[in-house]
Parts: sequence; C-alpha cells; structure tokens
Amino acid sequence: MSQTIYRNGEYVPEEKAAISPFDRGLLYGDGLFETLRCYEGKFFRLDRHVERLRGGLKKLEIPLTLETAGFAAVLQELVKQNNVASGVARIVVTRGVAEFGLLGKHAEEPMVLVTCWAQPAPDPKRYETGIRCVVANERLSSGAHGLKSLNYIAQILARREANMANADDAILLDSHGHVAEGSASNVFLVRDREVITPALQPEILAGITRATVLEIAHAEKLPVVERTVNQNDLFHADEVFLTSSVGEVLPVTRIGSHWVHLGQPGPVTREMIRAYRALVQREAK
Repeated sequence: MSQTIYRNGEYVPEEKAAISPFDRGLLYGDGLFETLRCYEGKFFRLDRHVERLRGGLKKLEIPLTLETAGFAAVLQELVKQNNVASGVARIVVTRGVAEFGLLGKHAEEPMVLVTCWAQPAPDPKRYETGIRCVVANERLSSGAHGLKSLNYIAQILARREANMANADDAILLDSHGHVAEGSASNVFLVRDREVITPALQPEILAGITRATVLEIAHAEKLPVVERTVNQNDLFHADEVFLTSSVGEVLPVTRIGSHWVHLGQPGPVTREMIRAYRALVQREAK
C-alpha cells in the first residue's frame, strides 16, 4: 500500500515523491536527517530532534523555514494519512539542487522530506536476553563533526561486518582507536554502578536518547561519567547497553566471544529500560 510523503510543502504518494538526480543529498550526502519513534500517535521529544537538526543545518548553512510546530503538524498529518499508531518517522533535509561542484553555489530551495510509517516495537526478547555485538574494523572519521549526516557509509560497513559475524550490531571505534558509538546508537557501560559513556567529540553524535538516559541516571542518583572509553573498558564492564530513538535502551550481553554480565542484562540496564519507558509514557501521551 502506497504511503503519503511530505515533500516541500505537499503531501504526495510515495511513488510521486521524486527528487532531482542533481540533488546534493543524493550526489554528496549534503544534508541531515532525524529519526523519531511514534507512540500511539505522539512523537517523543520532537522539539529536541528539531533543535539538533536546526543546529546541524546552521553549521552547513542550509536554511530551514519549518519550526517545531510546523514539523509537529506535518507529522500528525502523516500519522493520520498513513494510519500510524506506533511507528517511526524520518525527517530528511538536503541542500537541494545547486551548481555542480563541492561548494554547492547558487543552491535552490532545500529539499525537505518527511516520512512516517507503522512499525511494531522491537522484539521484547531482545530486552530480556540482550544482543550480540562485534567491535568493527571500520573506523569513524572525525569528518562527521557530530552531525547526523546522510553519509552513513562507515556505519553501513560496520553493520554488514556484524551481520557477517552473525552478530546483531557493531560498536565502532574513532580514529584514535577509542570506543565511539554503535552503528546507529550511542554506547554506555556500567562499572560498579557507575554509568559511563564516551565523551562527545567530532566522531560521536549527541544522541537524543543518550541525553535522556544521562538525565534519568542523574535523577536516579547514579554516578555518571563522560570520558574516553577504551576497548579494554568494554571487556571489563559489568554491563553494556546501546541507546537510540528506535531501539530505546538495548542491553548488550555479548561482544565478540566475550560475555557481558554472564550473558544477561544487568540491574542498572534493566532500571534504565524501565525508567526510559516510564518517561516516554509520561511525555508521549
């Protein structure tokens, strides 16, 4: 069944939501995106996603006229037209069509695409048993500058590497060999009930769920540290979990051949899962 897509001010069937072959998002990955979870027709922390999007577009000098209220109206219309209760939404903004070349001179109107589709929540068994990850050979480049860029080649290669190893996901290192993030998530460790996550740097995205989990940890009076994380820290952690808008708080119980917390989600991870879902219920109702 064809879905309705928002494309630069119009709601069109997906087969008519075409973009130019000269769009810079297609040619160079010159654009950004945001992914949000929809809970019973409500979007969790939309304002923070739009704030991050606007901040990134400002760095790229791509104008954006839609405010948070505008995106909220667009998403609610897509929820209605696509009959979405629980699902996922994606906002994509590119520089649009411009003069050929890296500088993108004389850019026309930016391309704004918003999609929203029904998608069931992840398999609950993944939260009971945890997932298996590998430490990817692929490295993240500092060229991303903390932007949620359309260029996801490193993450795609890392996820393919995990798939070849019969793992669920990959943990990527930065250019210095330190732990950076998951293929589509941020990474957290727990050691002696201390919640640890890699400090933000050019290679690491300031995840919305990452910030929410830090907020929850502070509220739960857990010690929180943002610092450089080495591979060795992963293998000596009491618990490991990943955070993302779609996956929420996802336990990692195996990294390569190494078992984490005897192959079961640990108590802090379980508390983060419970507290995150409680927060979603309060805010997305």
